[in-house]
Amino acid sequence: MRIRPLLAVALAALPLTAACTTSDDPVAAPTPPSSSPQASSPPASLPSAPAWDGKADEEDALRRATRALNAARPEDAERLDEGVTRLAQGLERTFAATEDRPRALTVACQAPATRSLTLTLARGTTSADWEVTCGDREADRFDIPAGTRFTARVTPADAATQGVLLWRLDAVAPGGVEGCGDDVEGCED
Repeated sequence: MRIRPLLAVALAALPLTAACTTSDDPVAAPTPPSSSPQASSPPASLPSAPAWDGKADEEDALRRATRALNAARPEDAERLDEGVTRLAQGLERTFAATEDRPRALTVACQAPATRSLTLTLARGTTSADWEVTCGDREADRFDIPAGTRFTARVTPADAATQGVLLWRLDAVAPGGVEGCGDDVEGCED
């Protein structure tokens, strides 16, 4: 009968002995208890924003945007200004008035995924919002009459958003204006 109490003491001491020993063998080392069940798949992560794989993708996007600007360039146009900005920086640019010729602002956007931007054209207290879709083969063109100063604005995207916005401002002949000729105020039908 003495074996039974000794066996109980030995079985009770075994977990304490195992917990107090150290080993370099990860299989022999005790593992801490887990309060949550083991997942059979990796933990879900937040979806990441679409991104370019590297600098080459961004350079290709710049070439595509330049081709889109060239496809929409008015005939007999004289370049007044041009620029490029990242979508995360947005655009806030005021253009000086021209006395003799109307102008055409041409805008092209490229991004890793389909997206659209709102371009706001403002003159004085009047403004108009226009949707610009990234990835179009032909840039969007907006006509502004001569003799007026105007501002073009695109709200910056969040810092993680990749993409570029290219723009050009050309002076055009009065006969080269498309449609109503004032994409800020619009024209009455």
